[in-house]
Amino acid sequence: MFPDPDSFPLELVARRLRALADPSRLAVLQDLCGGERCVTELVERTGIGQTNVSKHLRMLRDEGFVLARRERRNVFYRVSDTVPEEICTLICTSMKKRAAGESRLLERYL
Repeated sequence: MFPDPDSFPLELVARRLRALADPSRLAVLQDLCGGERCVTELVERTGIGQTNVSKHLRMLRDEGFVLARRERRNVFYRVSDTVPEEICTLICTSMKKRAAGESRLLERYL
């Protein structure tokens, strides 16, 4: 159920959801679910350019989805909580159910 808009601004909810609404940001988050990484590792593992990885990390950090720590010349990033993974799991489960339902419907006509 949606929260009462008077007690929780839906604009903030939408902003957090927008932070997850990019395939490249999701790829970065997915990789970070496997453990802490620096930008160089994320670039290598995701195939996304360094400038874009840094931009996506900044947005994910601003929304509180990732944390950063500096170690000498490197900054290491990690997922701050399980919320992004839970949201993605919920959406993927919903998509699988929908696809299964549509597949059964199509079978009647093939």
